[in-house]
Parts: sequence; structure tokens; C-alpha cells
Amino acid sequence: MEKVPELNQPLTSIKGIGPKRAVLLSEKGVKSLLDLLLFMPLRYEDRTRILSINKTQEGLAALVKGHIISGREEKFYSGGKGLFRIIIKEGSEILELLWFKYKKAFLKGLCLKDRDIMAYGIIRKNKGTRQMIHPDVTILDEKMGQKVPGLLPFYPFVKGVPMQVIRSAIREILDRYQEEIVDAIPIEITRRSGLPRLAEAIKGIHVPPEDAPVDKFCAFDTGYHQRITFEKVFYLMLNIIFRKNCRQRRSSPSFYISKNTVDTVKNKFPFQLTGDQIRVIEEILNDLKRESPMNRLIQGDVGCGKTAVAAAAAYAAVENHFQTAIMVPTQVLALQHYEYFSNLSGTMGFRVIVLTGALSGQDRNIAYEKIGNGDYNLVIGTHALIQEDLFFKNLGLVVIDEQQRFGVRQRAMMDKKGVNPHVLVMTGTPIPRTIALTAYADLDISVIREYPFGHLPVTTMLAYDNDKRKVFDAVREHISKGQQAIVICPVIELSDESGLKNALEMHEKLTKLFIPPVRTGLIHGRLPADQKDRIMDMFRKGQIDLLVGTTVIEVGIHAPGATIMVVEDPERFGLAQLHQLRGRVGRGVEGGLFILMLKKDLSRQAISRLKLMAEIEDGFELAQKDLEMRGHGEITGIKQSGRRELDFIDICGEPELLTEAKREAERLINSDPELVRPENHILKQIMSDFHLI
Repeated sequence: MEKVPELNQPLTSIKGIGPKRAVLLSEKGVKSLLDLLLFMPLRYEDRTRILSINKTQEGLAALVKGHIISGREEKFYSGGKGLFRIIIKEGSEILELLWFKYKKAFLKGLCLKDRDIMAYGIIRKNKGTRQMIHPDVTILDEKMGQKVPGLLPFYPFVKGVPMQVIRSAIREILDRYQEEIVDAIPIEITRRSGLPRLAEAIKGIHVPPEDAPVDKFCAFDTGYHQRITFEKVFYLMLNIIFRKNCRQRRSSPSFYISKNTVDTVKNKFPFQLTGDQIRVIEEILNDLKRESPMNRLIQGDVGCGKTAVAAAAAYAAVENHFQTAIMVPTQVLALQHYEYFSNLSGTMGFRVIVLTGALSGQDRNIAYEKIGNGDYNLVIGTHALIQEDLFFKNLGLVVIDEQQRFGVRQRAMMDKKGVNPHVLVMTGTPIPRTIALTAYADLDISVIREYPFGHLPVTTMLAYDNDKRKVFDAVREHISKGQQAIVICPVIELSDESGLKNALEMHEKLTKLFIPPVRTGLIHGRLPADQKDRIMDMFRKGQIDLLVGTTVIEVGIHAPGATIMVVEDPERFGLAQLHQLRGRVGRGVEGGLFILMLKKDLSRQAISRLKLMAEIEDGFELAQKDLEMRGHGEITGIKQSGRRELDFIDICGEPELLTEAKREAERLINSDPELVRPENHILKQIMSDFHLI
């Protein structure tokens, strides 16, 4: 029997992880020991020194110690709920530890008088008394003395699996199997780049050295973190450059484009195209005339009219008797595009069909047969378009609405559906030009910056917690006028990240506050895909008045009735992500209002960054500012959360690494021309291992 590689062993081979916890971790894409090593921290907490209670500052996290002098549960009889309060004392200073969600037996056992404990949390003041809400506590004994936990990594929340279990399991894997970690990147590349080897980087991220620079770790700005980012970006760039070199060797059927085609296209739309749209359409038509396949990216802000440009390209394909495939990330977006292109079918000759995973077996087979026969010349769908048993009669154009993803893998799979079809990629994420030219090295880039006639800017406002009543009065007013509202929270449910607004609790509170006939809905990333699609579709059709959720709604929802959005804890998001959220409101004729709810203890830097949202509407300018101000962001691991594509948020804080990865990938491929030969399988296997092709 063949021996299973050590790092491919199941999680149950590690102490503390039984079958139940293994199932819960598998839902996060963590199924093996290697997966757990690649499960990266979301943040670090500085527990390297104990502060005296009287030296703690309001709004800042601190590690303190003290004697327990009292502890009891207190009930609020009006609502039936309560809290648990423990008071600790250090010298003459006291600190209250408060829990609103707790296990009574644990806290009751903890609060023995004269017991010494350490507590970590954010310091707040209430009527002059220092407090911590939901602190992390550790019982001190004589053996521990003054020993502090150090710099602690915190991982994505996994319900039913305590954070300490994840930390202990990762340390055990590193102790036993660190030498089993294989580094596929040649050592001369990491040496030239001044980066550690993979095993060293993984250990450094999970177990920071005792002398670790706290500020750099908390900013994800260490050589260890840069190495993991380089790992992802290097293979991505290897794939992009490989594809570019292969594509340059191919030939593609050239489209016949007459001198009057642009004027003809302009007259096909029931509205006037902008100058930017016309310029980009001309660039696309020039590509389609050539004998090499087009490979172009359209960059444009939310609402700039990229879909109309895609329709012009599809019209050129139809006129040349070719089929067009348009791939979008969700079923709701597929249906939105279906409606849009169906309304143009009479003037542009589109015979449209939409394919999603929701199609039944018989309907799917009939649709596949008609597509294969050429009965439909415009096929819109989700990942259903890349199913192996779907064949096109003469696919000439592929349009990928990638929605912030690189889409490299999807592009490669769609290439196989035709004979070197022309490819058009669209992104609604404004990207600084220097990064776009590197990240999209295999694409020609077109930018649309003008908005269509009649576009109304969204008003952005900053509000504080004491403005909450006014904010929700504004929400109520918008809904009373027949409009819709959205409330965004940074997390799904209450977790170890105390103080953050969560979608489940917010939905419960707002459902009580906004009684019928106001219809509320809840959406977040842990809902099944079909349920998310159903809720988004109901909101889009006006069947939900107030939608509460996480940033899952960021991806492409078009709801003209949505006129107001409230974002809780906006400092948790990048400016580019907030700009994408802002683009979800004010898409109709009423304009929009975008409100950022700020906590009173936010730092000046965080407030100044968020003020840019109110000052700048242009997404490209915001993206550049975000890059300059936010710097390094958290990393998400090499294979975290399954076979996900690489987000721009993963790399925008590391433009130098992106450039370096591109340079090294080009050096590797150019050093051996055989690598780009179609029959070469070595490079393909490397990239396949990282789910890039």
C-alpha cells in the first residue's frame, strides 16, 4: 500500500481535532495538515507586555493583570437578558470585565476571589470606570509568573473550533512535519528577491519569533508575509506570461469590420454612447480585424457602461456569424445580463439563452444541443459555461465579467470552447495603472472613465454612533418613499472580534425596529448559493425593502430602487471595497446616499482615510490613495478557502513584489523556450497544482 505523504494526512491525526471539528474546518476548505498550515492569520494581537491598569488608554487594546475581587451575573428584568461582571484590582485601580454573551458555568468558576488573571481587550470608559467588553482572560498561577503570551495570531472564525485549538494544532504540525514542506520555487529566485524559503515563512507567520517586530507583524509587513504573497503572485505571473507567449503563436479568424460599423453600432442603442465608450469600441473592433486573437481588458468604474461596450463586441461577432459567450460570477448577474441583451435582440440580432447551475437535466440537455447547433448566438451564464459536455458550433468571442477576480483559470478553460476565440475581460474594480499593466501582462487595456448622460453622484456622509437615530430615521424616510436600503456589517456573527457589528444580530435588531409592512432580508457568504441568489433577486425586484448583509452584495447586484446604504465599522474595509459598495446604490433616477458609521475611538489616520470617501468620487483616484495610505494588507494563504482566484486586495499593497514576481517569471520562461511549446506538460503541471489552469 502506497504511503500517504505526511502533510496530506487528515486533520484527525492531530491532537485536539476530532471528526466533528474536522468537518467544521473542512467547510473552510481546510481538510489536510497542509491545508491547516496554509490557513493564514487574519490579524495579530500584541500581548508582549503587561500594562498597569492606570496606564491604559481608552480605545486601545491592552494586556493587564489583577486580582479578582468580585464576580456575578446581573439580569435586566425588562428584557430577560443580562450580563456577567467581574471586577479586578491592581493596587488602587480597578477594571470591570463585562460579558453579554457568555457561558455562566465557566465565568462562575473563573471568578474566585483573590485569583490572579490576565485580561486582554479594548479599554472603554463608562462614567469614569475603565471596562473591557468580552475580554480574553487567562488564569495566572505560580508556574506562569509574569510570562506573557507574546504576539498571538488570530485566524478566520470557525464555529465550534476554538482559536487555541487551531494555534496548538498548527504548532504541532510544524514541530512534527516542518521538514516535509516542499518549496517549488527555485532557491536562486528567492535569494535574488531576498525572501525566506517557504517552510521558514510559514513557521514565522504562525509562530512569530520572540524578538518579532510587533508593528511589522500587525501590518503584515515582514519577509515571511511577503514570501507567501510572492508564492501566489509568482505562479499567477508564470501562468499569465505562459499564456501570453502561447497566444502570440496562435491565429484566429479575423472579423470583417466595415468603415461604417462604429456608426451602425452607435445607432443600435436607445441611448447616446459616451466618448470613452466609442473610443473603446473602436479599439475592440480594430482587434477583431486582426488574425491574432484579441485579449483585451476593459477597466471601468461602477456604472460607466461597460456592458454596452460588450454588446457592441457581441454584435460584431453576430454579424460575422460567430457565437458569443458571456461568463459572470453569479446567477443573479447572469439573469441581469440576459434581460439587458434580450432588450437589444431586436436591433442587434441576438438569439439569447442563459445557462446557470439551476437548469434541470432535461432543460440543460436541450439547451446544450441548441447551442451546439448554433441556434443561439449569445450564451450567458455562470461557471456552467465551462462544463466539459458543453460545445459551441463556432464560438468567436468570450466576454468574462470577472468582478474583481483575475479570472486566469476561467479564461484558460473558455479558450478550449472555440478555436482561439477573441477574449474580452471586464472589471469594475478601478486599479492604479502601474499595477494593472503588471497584473494583466497578457492583456491590452482599455479604460472607461466617463459616466453616461444623467448619471447622479452618490452623496457620501460620515456619521458617529450618537447619530444612529438620525441615520435610521433617514433609512425609514427612504423606505417610506418606496425606495430600498442596505446595511452592511463586517462579520456574519459575533466572534472573537469583540466590538464589531455582525449581520445576524443587526438583522434581528432592525427587523424589530422596522416592523411590517417593511420587508427585511439577510444575506451573507455562508448561505447556500441558491439561497443567496434568491435573496439578491428578490431585492433586485423590490420584494425586500431593507437588506442586511456582509460584502457579499458587493458583487454586481443592480437594484435601481436602492438609494441608501449604511456601512458599520467601515475602517475594516479598503477604500476600493467601500467604493464598490457605494456603487450598489443610486443606480436609478433618485440618486443615492452612502453613510459610514464611525466609532468615537477611531484613530485620526483611520478617520482621515475614510474622509477621502466623501471627498473623492473617482474610483481610480481612490484606488491610488488606498494603495498609498493602507499599504500592506492581510494575506489569505496560498490555497485558503478552496480553489479561489487571487483578489486584487491580496496584492495591491505589494506592487514591488508584483513587479519582482513578473520579472522572475519572465526570466524563468525566457531561459528555456521549450517551456512554452504546446506539448510541454511540466509547466502546466506546476500551475495546475496551484489551480491556475
